[in-house]
Amino acid sequence: MLAIKPIEDKSVQAELIADCGGTYNPRDFAYILNECSDDGETVLRTLGACQFGIQGDHGSISLLRTLPGIEDEEALMIAARAAANFLFRCEVRYMHFTKDAAEEELIRKLGFAPNANGEFELDILKYYTTPCHER
Repeated sequence: MLAIKPIEDKSVQAELIADCGGTYNPRDFAYILNECSDDGETVLRTLGACQFGIQGDHGSISLLRTLPGIEDEEALMIAARAAANFLFRCEVRYMHFTKDAAEEELIRKLGFAPNANGEFELDILKYYTTPCHER
């Protein structure tokens, strides 16, 4: 069973982001991606992390990766959607991926497209209103 939960301890966030090959940002939020037993609480192994932040009406994902040696695209996609939902509830309109936050193929599968600045961006409001429109 996949469990995606907020990381509340910044030292845990810093360590996991580093283990996933990213740069920790103390202002950002982060989710831990765990494979759990059927009770949803007993962690069998940690899969990866999603780190994201808010700047005005824009959100950004600065890291969406699994730990080295683990491949689980589905877990990454679900984590990105959890971050998008969080941002949507915070009334953030747009979100983008920072450079090298994730593999471009995955970013495109998530429905993000290059904007005028070359960043992969998603209009969250349009996505939740008409998700097919964003593809």
